[in-house]
Amino acid sequence: MLRVAPDAQAARRDEEAVRRVAEGVLAAAGVRTAAAAGPAIVAAAFAVQTANLPNETAGTDAATGEPLGPVGPAPHLARSVERALAARPRGADVTEGSRLVGWERAERAVLDDSRDRLAAAWPEMLDELRVCVAQVALLEGRAIDGFTDFATHGAVYVNRARLGASPRGLPGPVRFAEALVHEGTHTRCNAAQLTSPFLTAAADGVDPVRTPLRADPRPLAGLFQQAVVLTRCTELYRRLPDAENITPAAARRDRLSGDARQAIGTLWQHAGSLTAHGLAVLEECDALLRPTAV
Repeated sequence: MLRVAPDAQAARRDEEAVRRVAEGVLAAAGVRTAAAAGPAIVAAAFAVQTANLPNETAGTDAATGEPLGPVGPAPHLARSVERALAARPRGADVTEGSRLVGWERAERAVLDDSRDRLAAAWPEMLDELRVCVAQVALLEGRAIDGFTDFATHGAVYVNRARLGASPRGLPGPVRFAEALVHEGTHTRCNAAQLTSPFLTAAADGVDPVRTPLRADPRPLAGLFQQAVVLTRCTELYRRLPDAENITPAAARRDRLSGDARQAIGTLWQHAGSLTAHGLAVLEECDALLRPTAV
């Protein structure tokens, strides 16, 4: 089960459940799996279910092997990018596309810096991320800022532009730390809802709603994850030390907090579509944001 406060132990239980499901799908299809294959196991299980299995062995990924480690381009990851591009709302600018790229040495240094800052500001969050996020894939192109795909669960995709400073002066390592929390929280939600859903079956009948992070209306499930993501990202900026470029960090915190409150308010209007688990998480979001109210 998910709690808004990071919990590496609970995350580990949910990740094990995901792995068991993927391995069960592959075993039933007679597909051999390599040990510690990470997101490749889930990708192979997804391929079996969609009758698009590229080979009869689920192999390992070309990654560093460390949690939250950089990963280079790989076919199953590239297919996730293709799906993300296809899911963009009608009329979205995809002229420059998005593609996977390898990591340069300087970019790896920024990733290391981001993890160090998380360790200092919010070690519990870093511990949970190390359980949930096996790999960090880098994107180039303006079409996608970042995303996760349950078909490659355990990998997160972040645009390399997030490695650099923002126009308002927020340092690159801080921006990338936020991206890790953002995408890692989606990963955490995806695993948790596998065995303990946030929404009831009735939620499928609710019309898509406006959300803070997407221009197109989204299902309640998407809004729910946005609320958790925004709440956690707000908390990240609350925890950053005062020496951390306080003006842009405070502005970013206030923007995230406002967006989180918008998402939570809309969800309370549809409280009847939330399970007990979902309501408990929503109440936690409310409680965590309360100290930042203005």
